[in-house]
Amino acid sequence: MKDMISRSNILLWIVIVLLFLTADIFAQTGRVVEIKNAKRDTIRLSDVLIYLKRINVSTYSDSVGNFIMDNIKTNDTLDVFLTGYTKQKFIVKNVHERFTIVLKQAQATELQEVEIIYQRPSIEYSVINPLQVQTLNENYLQKAACCNLSESFETNASIDVQITDAITGLRQIQLLGLAGKYALLTKENIPFLWGIQSSQGLSFIPGPFVQSIQLSKGVGSVVNGYESFTGQINTELWNPRQAPFKLYFNTYVNENARNEYNLIINQKLNHHLSTNFLIHNSFNPLAQDMNHDGFVDIPTGKQFNIINKYELKTEKGLDWQWGGQMVINNTKAGQIMNGFNYTEVPYIVTSQTKRYDLFSKSGFIFRSKPGHSIGLQLMYSYYDNQNAYGANYYNALQQSFYGNLIYQGILGTTAHSYKLGTSFNWIKPNETYRYFTFTRNEQIMGGFAEYSFIPNPHFSLLTGLRLDYHNYYGFIFTPRIHLKYSFNNQNSVIKLSFGKAQRTPNPLSDNIGVMASNRLFYFSNKYPLLPYGLQLEKAFNTGINFYHSFKLFYRPASILLEYYYTYFINQVVNDMDSVNSIKIYNANGNAYAHNAQAELKFQPIKRLETTLAFKYSDNQTYYMYGKNLIPYISPYRAYVNFAYTTRDKKWQADATMQYYSPKRLPNTTSYPLSYQRSAYSPDYLNVLSQVTYNYTIQKSEWAFYIGVENLLNVKQHNPIVAASSPSSPYFDASMVWGPIYGSMFYAGIRYKLK
Repeated sequence: MKDMISRSNILLWIVIVLLFLTADIFAQTGRVVEIKNAKRDTIRLSDVLIYLKRINVSTYSDSVGNFIMDNIKTNDTLDVFLTGYTKQKFIVKNVHERFTIVLKQAQATELQEVEIIYQRPSIEYSVINPLQVQTLNENYLQKAACCNLSESFETNASIDVQITDAITGLRQIQLLGLAGKYALLTKENIPFLWGIQSSQGLSFIPGPFVQSIQLSKGVGSVVNGYESFTGQINTELWNPRQAPFKLYFNTYVNENARNEYNLIINQKLNHHLSTNFLIHNSFNPLAQDMNHDGFVDIPTGKQFNIINKYELKTEKGLDWQWGGQMVINNTKAGQIMNGFNYTEVPYIVTSQTKRYDLFSKSGFIFRSKPGHSIGLQLMYSYYDNQNAYGANYYNALQQSFYGNLIYQGILGTTAHSYKLGTSFNWIKPNETYRYFTFTRNEQIMGGFAEYSFIPNPHFSLLTGLRLDYHNYYGFIFTPRIHLKYSFNNQNSVIKLSFGKAQRTPNPLSDNIGVMASNRLFYFSNKYPLLPYGLQLEKAFNTGINFYHSFKLFYRPASILLEYYYTYFINQVVNDMDSVNSIKIYNANGNAYAHNAQAELKFQPIKRLETTLAFKYSDNQTYYMYGKNLIPYISPYRAYVNFAYTTRDKKWQADATMQYYSPKRLPNTTSYPLSYQRSAYSPDYLNVLSQVTYNYTIQKSEWAFYIGVENLLNVKQHNPIVAASSPSSPYFDASMVWGPIYGSMFYAGIRYKLK
């Protein structure tokens, strides 16, 4: 072990020394923007191709429109391309100044009609990034009434949404056939759900707050840490400086009387400083019991959520965003129906949550040294979650701090770039549940180096190393590599990835749905000096992707093929195959997960965006009794989505159908006959649909929408085991494999003031 750590240290320092010994010259920086209104406010454009024919060199703009190019001379002509925009020829007047290139959206005309020939897809696949990244933009987020982040994935082909239990209705996600705890969840590239926060954290980001979501699969960049087994889900909130509106309002109501109100206000305080307020308030006042088991199907309660952001941007290269968030969320569920004849003391579940965040993200571009910049990410979070499950209590309190310092530069030419940095994480959770008390004080200090090689637009290599020291687990070494090769005029792309990931287990919050039962938690405590007596979870993830764009029915189409293999070491097992218990221990063998997906996008007729997808998952772990499938995961899933927009964009219609194959359920053969469940759930279909009418008057945009979730009214009958006897040792509301409420109709209004 010491030899491996020693070799890791030597390798890391060699990379760092080599990076610093190499200097850059002859590089020039610029940015690409689009002017959005008469006041000449701009929107920065990413993935723009900039080509210098004189020396046959090209590059692309990054996510905020910036780019770097070598050996530019005065009077050079740059050819600038972006799909949907007019090709631009930009003449360089002064190589000593950073220049700005302005693109205009393309206008196309045909005989006897005017036709928009490019419509931005709701999910954009990056052929530039060596990581497998898909951007889910505002069009995607409006496909359904995504009230919060956990619900915004209901129409996604790659992510599954799982209800934790039949009482609280909490939702958790699955990516690459694995639980959401194995994905890194970030907000504006700062980790958002650390430690024990993940059980409810997805509901703390309202959908209307989100400008876009970047979904990357497989191991991610070492810059963001040593987690990310299956991928990273990053949410970008509306930016006060770049948002295309001054005011945004959204209201929503469904047949369960859930009503929501979202307000976003953007304000430029001066030429350099902007701010915005993002405010959410929601209420669930109606207690309904559609299956007549005495338990409400959806919790009652309310949430107040507010974010205040500031952005300072100067001509000297400083870009600084900071702000804070406050969330107060209270719910009540269980046997709270008035007039129901309860035979025992009512089983009531309450949850009170408070979360406060302070964040800062700053960057400085060195004007005198093109291609070099430094950034600092900071976040402090306070999380207090108090729960009552009948007579049992789960109380969780956590403070955490995250700091990440990143230096970015180029080596001679823009074909070689690097990132160096150091990070510090402090996580201090304190949990009490029944007779358990768990507390820890995690401190993780680490350093990383990442190298990017892009000799031409067709090939790119991204490789990185991390070395962290954890005060419980010692040194943690994390290598990762990504390769991309494109051909056929960039229409075909192959990507490969390989890397290692680790995480500290959080078995109580990871299994919060099991608390809505009388199951007893058992911990092996094989390693008493480690948190929960468990070893660090580790895994290697390998992925391969093939993307091809082509013409079908004379219109754009694409196909995406993916395969990922995750090989676990020390996976934490949540064994629920025994009566009245959940046993938590590290796997006896090396668990694994296979995940393959095929996706086809095309337009059979104009403006009808169609997506067909099929996914296969084989997720198995080693229990004490042997190898078996992990429960509640469908091995096969099919997905169909139709999205139609009229020529004038006034009407939009969207429909999604998802097929779920049978899922393995925990073993109940030792239960009394009346409480036994099948070994597998039935297969089922989930259909969602929405129709939107858009209306524009002067600077105002209105959208009126109606929709339905679970159109076929699919329901899991009797989802709660022993519902009539909550004091029974067999009482269990966590064995949920599908919808509980049935079909849900809703309506809403969106308003924007530009």
